[in-house]
Amino acid sequence: MVRSAKEPTIESQKVELKRELGLVGASSVVIGTIIGSGIFISPKGVLENTGSVALSLIVWFLSGVISLGSALCYAELATTIGKSGGTYTYLQMGVGNFLAFVYAFQTIFIIIPGVVIITLLTFAKYLVSLLPLCGSPAYLEKFIVALVAVSIVVLNCYSTRLTARFTILTTFGKLSALVAIIIGGIIALSQGTTSELGTGFKGTSNDPSSLALALYSAQWATSGGENLAILVEEVKNPQKTIPRSFILGLVIVIIVYLLANISYLAVLTKDEMLSSEAVAVTFADKALGKLAIIIPVAVMVSTVGAVNNTVFSGSRITYSAARDGILPDFLNYIQVRQYTPLGAMILTVVMTMILLAPANLGTVINYLGFVEAFFNFCVYIAFFRFRFQTMKDVERTIKVPLIIPVFMLLVNLYLFVAPLVISPQLEYAYVVAAVLGSSVLLYIPFIHFKLSLPYTDHLVAWFQMLFQVCPPTKSEAE
Repeated sequence: MVRSAKEPTIESQKVELKRELGLVGASSVVIGTIIGSGIFISPKGVLENTGSVALSLIVWFLSGVISLGSALCYAELATTIGKSGGTYTYLQMGVGNFLAFVYAFQTIFIIIPGVVIITLLTFAKYLVSLLPLCGSPAYLEKFIVALVAVSIVVLNCYSTRLTARFTILTTFGKLSALVAIIIGGIIALSQGTTSELGTGFKGTSNDPSSLALALYSAQWATSGGENLAILVEEVKNPQKTIPRSFILGLVIVIIVYLLANISYLAVLTKDEMLSSEAVAVTFADKALGKLAIIIPVAVMVSTVGAVNNTVFSGSRITYSAARDGILPDFLNYIQVRQYTPLGAMILTVVMTMILLAPANLGTVINYLGFVEAFFNFCVYIAFFRFRFQTMKDVERTIKVPLIIPVFMLLVNLYLFVAPLVISPQLEYAYVVAAVLGSSVLLYIPFIHFKLSLPYTDHLVAWFQMLFQVCPPTKSEAE
């Protein structure tokens, strides 16, 4: 067969990430990353810590506003800088290589695989509960986690476009389930059932620390939309699409979350919510009758969709860190036919399998949550450096009012300091020491002095031939 002179070859094409995400796809990433299992479970924690219906709804609204403010700041950073990587990239450019390395190290090797495991364990528990089994064997749950995690990584390796379509599909499933909850609440209200809605601020907690804990619960369910900034190099017309997607996605989430919480409170009593392990399931059993099976299935769809978005965006952090030279080069290699960061994807699934072995990872992830707040605080320090020093003359498509990044800076400072003041625990010091210590041990020899292990060149060559990957086109990598 003779190849046409006009037919592009792999050698003649730029090997780089392709722009496959439009407004619908990008908005689905925002919505799909935010809506996991949180809205189906977290209302209990918010109500428990606020003590009253009215204050719990205010906390949900405030949490949504915080997430929207964060998203707008990230929209300015993403459209101004234009590089994949999100928080990692902004730390690397605005604060320095070492802090960026620490962030990348703990995010890539602990946070992302840990979140994948914990989220998919929720999926596995719901799936096993629907099967005719006696109990829920731990080995079966872990097998399900491994199987689904590998399947999601394979999907992400195969096609960015197909992954985006899967994101849209799971987002539609999540929103459909929440709409079912909202309709159930509307029916209850139309029949005169108000349950706890009429109690207002009755029972409001006067403890400031309880309000902080309520905000943590709500933030767990409303955060994550900023991950779209990680994918900036794969968004069509990012200058317009990214800010529009952030605003559209967050507004939809805020409205749906508020209506869902009103529905919960219209049907369930306070005691029923506080005694429930999964508020949405308790609501479904009471309000939806034979249709109650919708909610466990919806939680499963939500968890799979959230993990898909975590893998999709998380692999781009690995890709960006490797491209900047603070991780091994092969981790930014791109599959020459599918144009996906295969090296980064493989690392994600390998770390997930390694961390799946321990019995309980939840405690580690919880303690690392406050470390995330520290890195977010540093991002806003970088934001002000870009705005007033290093990139002050760069034209900005979106320029948020200064009050928003100032507010976000203070919020993240509070979220970092609060656990140390409200409920100080020695484990926090252990986590910081472990993350910093391991980062220093790796950074000094391999990044600062650029040492390498023997025979790595042979392994990289084997990796390239086996998976048909190569470095991104040089002009795009610089």
